[in-house]
Amino acid sequence: MAKPQTDEDRPKRKIPEKCMRCALMDMDQVREKHGGKDGCWNPKVCHSKRSHARHRDRRNAVRNLKSNTLPEIRVDVPEVFYGVLVVYRPMGADTPVHAIAAEVWHGSEKHTLVPAVHCAGMVPSEVHGYVQRVLNVLEQNYGIKKFVSQERREVFECPLRPCPHHLAGRS
Repeated sequence: MAKPQTDEDRPKRKIPEKCMRCALMDMDQVREKHGGKDGCWNPKVCHSKRSHARHRDRRNAVRNLKSNTLPEIRVDVPEVFYGVLVVYRPMGADTPVHAIAAEVWHGSEKHTLVPAVHCAGMVPSEVHGYVQRVLNVLEQNYGIKKFVSQERREVFECPLRPCPHHLAGRS
């Protein structure tokens, strides 16, 4: 009786390079290039081949992850308070800070929110001073000495109203 093949034992079937390039094109390009000129396009099989070629790596990775699962051991972790600094600013290294807020978490649940404040007109030293004052309050109330992370959010997500970055009519 033959031994069942594992993924390592099976021969690797390579998708032809022409089919890989075709899978990355949109359908109009495929019909134009392969529909009439070289006669390669066969709608009965090529739709599923294209899908397979595009998604093969992701599906294989998920399949391998499921087959390689190891038993888990759960260890209780003490739930502590920690702070996250939320900065509303446009994308980029040297963009001005629009607003700042902070979140206090206890384990995996949000416990407290320090409301956002606009930073318009503040120089960088004033912004840093405000963040330090927030940390002082968080240390007094929760024992938080520094933020564990900084989360950047887009300016249009600013919760403050009125806000110069929101169009009139939006709330």
